[in-house]
Amino acid sequence: MRTFDVSGEERANNDRKRPYAAAINGDTEDGNGNTTLLCQEVGAASGNVEEPPCRERPADGNWPQRESLSFTRSLVFYGNGSVTPEHETAAKYIEEARALRKKYFGGHGVKCNFGLSENGNKPSKFEYVFSSSGVCELYDASDFRRTNNLITVPSLETFVSDYKRLEEISSSGAMRSFSFQRLQLLDSAFKMHVTINGAAEDEVQSGLLGTDFYRTMKVDNHIHLAAAASAKQFVNFVRDKLDNEGDTVVMEDGQTLKEVFSAAGLDSEHLTIDAFNVLADFSVYQRFDNFNSKYSPFRMAQMRKIFLKVDNHIDGRYFAELTKIVLARHEQSKGHKSGAEMRLSIYGMERKEWLQLAKWVLRDWKGDFPGNMISTHNRWLVQVPRLWRVYCKKGQGAVSFQDMLENLFVPLFEATLSPEEHPEVAELLKHIVGFDSVDDEGSLEAPLSCCLPARWKREDNPAYCWQLYYLWANIEILNRLREAKGLNTFAFRPHAGETGDTMHLAATYMLCRSINHGINLDKQVSLQYLYYLDQVGLSVSPLSNNFLFRKIKSNPFPKLFKRGLNVALSTDDPLLFHMSDDALLEEYSVARASFDLSMTDISEIARNSVLQSGFEDHLKKEWLGEHYKKGLTHCDEHKTHVPLIRSKFRGEHLALEHSMVLLLARGKGKTVLKDMMKTFGEARNSCRSILFENMTEVPSFPEQNQL
Repeated sequence: MRTFDVSGEERANNDRKRPYAAAINGDTEDGNGNTTLLCQEVGAASGNVEEPPCRERPADGNWPQRESLSFTRSLVFYGNGSVTPEHETAAKYIEEARALRKKYFGGHGVKCNFGLSENGNKPSKFEYVFSSSGVCELYDASDFRRTNNLITVPSLETFVSDYKRLEEISSSGAMRSFSFQRLQLLDSAFKMHVTINGAAEDEVQSGLLGTDFYRTMKVDNHIHLAAAASAKQFVNFVRDKLDNEGDTVVMEDGQTLKEVFSAAGLDSEHLTIDAFNVLADFSVYQRFDNFNSKYSPFRMAQMRKIFLKVDNHIDGRYFAELTKIVLARHEQSKGHKSGAEMRLSIYGMERKEWLQLAKWVLRDWKGDFPGNMISTHNRWLVQVPRLWRVYCKKGQGAVSFQDMLENLFVPLFEATLSPEEHPEVAELLKHIVGFDSVDDEGSLEAPLSCCLPARWKREDNPAYCWQLYYLWANIEILNRLREAKGLNTFAFRPHAGETGDTMHLAATYMLCRSINHGINLDKQVSLQYLYYLDQVGLSVSPLSNNFLFRKIKSNPFPKLFKRGLNVALSTDDPLLFHMSDDALLEEYSVARASFDLSMTDISEIARNSVLQSGFEDHLKKEWLGEHYKKGLTHCDEHKTHVPLIRSKFRGEHLALEHSMVLLLARGKGKTVLKDMMKTFGEARNSCRSILFENMTEVPSFPEQNQL
């Protein structure tokens, strides 16, 4: 234990002057005003209410005793040569990259002009034009000449230029070396923290009475509705329908359910999980086509349409009833407390898709499954499959990507501007929290270009990031419009980094709040470090990855978690990947065993899932704590079951990384190094003083002269 005498007020002032060194050393005061380094403070008393200074840095001159928050910090010393000109270059790159994210995701590059119009009044009525650039334009209804577009986003040309610049930054040698070093140190810091403080965390967690992992909220942030039921639930549901509704007409040609099964040579004896052939196996590894075919029981497209589609002869009734069975498990909190964010599909093939989906979601299904599809424990996202090739073939060359974009977004702008004319879609949008972009990232795609959507008529898939730009641009404009009208807005949370080009993750870094998968981040350290600094959410599905693209033993999830990235666990497709009715709990159980996670670890992951989710603010306050928006340390451990020790560790290291990057980018590397060397010297001298002041006779020991 190393101590040196500094008064509380002096220490606070020193901290203000030397935040970087102080944050590294993690020094704290004891009851006598002494500062301790590399020390174990007094353990937290179970159930004590923490004062605000325990959660954030107190004001200068006010440094109270903090026995209620105590854990060991590690001293990390940087010697000569640890800060180089190359590090300063990398830090400048990081600032440039983060500025690009602020430009797009942060909205700094979006110009919004809802000020006074030509007649001196604020616009009371808006009109839209879906321009040939593929991006919606919004005007005051009195602006007949369409001279003042009220909301503008960076152009495609600007985005392409910025994206290529981010590629250059991420690929530079200085950036990769620096990011690798920082990530390795974060890895080591977590290992040291768990080694020293693991027992303290366990002790504190066991004292958080009235809650445990099962009773804290966790959200399945990434689950496709068509595969939300387990194989067992699906088989039992189909068997029940065949036994009790065999005479129901389910096909447009008048065939009943029983006749469909008979024509296929099937009866109730075939209704087993193995015969259904929906569980993933070796045949789907690196084969997205085989994976998609697993959605069809018995490999029959008819079965998928009858049971897992909205658009069919029975208006999606079976699909609705099966979904209600899945939702009921979350609502009843069977096994544990959980919520979901299920994906509804809009393909962009026809403009009527939105109305059709709205009617399905809002309809009262009555009978054994009364009510609509709105649930207290689920929030809907809309997934847009990247199926340009299918749409192009369907249009026989007479359509462009512009048509697909209009099918996707025109109904949304019309329902937002004129809800009385489109009541179903307007009501549906109130229950949507985000948009997803899905499909096989590994499929062939054309090179990134500045081609406008109206001119894209060839069969080749446009580049992934090109498609994401147009989704982001129109969602951003729609959000600004809805915000001006006091309506809910939508997050953009696409699939990215599951397979394919690693640089897809550069586009999502610029454009998105969070992503699904992201496992390719382990192949690009620069982007991984950027995702850490900005805490971009990653909803990872190790069981899905295991069957499709990355075996669980090589999944980077534990590495990303230990380094402090904002990772959560999700199920993706329970129908294909899970054996139990509670797929989310199965995901946590497998991850805990496979990645050697503690109960504190999985509670932290569960907390991340709530932070990433689109559930309303008042619910997050209920699940995380009243002041959760202030930062991780302000989440209530009695609600999250994450000890304040762990939250403080994560918060301190994230603040440390940001402060270091800022100082290096400003050319203060030598100042930082000099100050840390001085701090280390003070710590060494204090250790020597304690030793000789507290022992009348000090026995000799190796290298004693180093003190």
